[in-house]
Amino acid sequence: MLQTHPVPYAVPPVSNSMSQRVAIARTLCIAFMTFVHMQPGIAENVYDREAGFFDIVYFVLTRLIGLSSVSLLGIVSGYFIVSSLVKAGPARVVAAKLRTLVVPLLSWNVLMLALLVAYGVLSDNWRDLPQATPLGIANAFLALTEWPLVVPLWFLRDLFVCCLVSPLVLIGLRGSAPAVFVMLAAYTLFGTDWYLMQRPQLLLFFAIGMWLRLADIGEWSLDRALRPLLAGLAIMVAIFLALRIGRVSIGEMNETLRIVLDTLLRVTMAAGCWLLTDVLRRSRIGSLLIRFEPYAFFLFCSHAILFTFGGILLRRVFGNYGSDLFAISFFLQPVLAIVATIVGLQLVSRFAPAAFLFNAGKRPASVGRPAADRKSVAPQIR
Repeated sequence: MLQTHPVPYAVPPVSNSMSQRVAIARTLCIAFMTFVHMQPGIAENVYDREAGFFDIVYFVLTRLIGLSSVSLLGIVSGYFIVSSLVKAGPARVVAAKLRTLVVPLLSWNVLMLALLVAYGVLSDNWRDLPQATPLGIANAFLALTEWPLVVPLWFLRDLFVCCLVSPLVLIGLRGSAPAVFVMLAAYTLFGTDWYLMQRPQLLLFFAIGMWLRLADIGEWSLDRALRPLLAGLAIMVAIFLALRIGRVSIGEMNETLRIVLDTLLRVTMAAGCWLLTDVLRRSRIGSLLIRFEPYAFFLFCSHAILFTFGGILLRRVFGNYGSDLFAISFFLQPVLAIVATIVGLQLVSRFAPAAFLFNAGKRPASVGRPAADRKSVAPQIR
């Protein structure tokens, strides 16, 4: 049975500059993630095609940066859950995560199902509907053994699992952090078929975030420790670019080698993105990213739906991947997703039930509340 009382020790508060960098990191990583979910409109693997200039740009934004951004979100999630466990206790944390993770997971997938049915009625295309079996429906909404209808929302499902086991991870880290990381590294390598998580790597990064909070490593000390990883990031980017230019299919690699390379890329990319937040914090771009952060969760949940249906229209205008004009569609869709997010969240936030279902009950400052009362609407990484 879960404890109902807080964990009997304290953690230091988060500094203002750290909070600003976290807000920048959330917005930046989710914005990069949107590039991953644009549909190319062709059946073959785009990474297997001969690499021209745009193919390399596409590979960098989708495979290298977009996918790897999830690792930093996982680290930030683990970093903040420690204080939640201390202040509220495990039982209350899990109850809160049911509201902020599972409810949006269900709601957005139900919306996607409704849109797919409407699209099927209009186009007589029913191929994307889930299997009409108990497991098929459960996967469509909760991603038990396969991707959900809104594919990126597997992250909410896996993050909820991380939150469920976080009390055990916390105890383990306080006892022997090296032993915990050895076990989580082994799970990352061999746990794909266990169905506990869609991406076993996430628990490893989540635990890294928890350890960073427990170790109370200062912001600037952390930056100094991470800077040498930039050399590792350069090496990993070079390796992946060589694979892409050589048209080596990453998916057909030895499974263990693929996971090791992918994990090393994600670790070094997380370090690079975090160091970038300090540069951005001192610029106008940083202030814009902080201002957009209350919309980041809604962007995360909604962008794949917009790309699924809006991409159909855009590909008719600009063509599929490989056409001369596809680059216009590729860079236009994230912009449209951001605009749709701002408008959509403003509308959703006018109705408390809608905000509860689709944005974990959070509302941006401009809707019904003064800016001083604003709280983050990115509950998936709190």
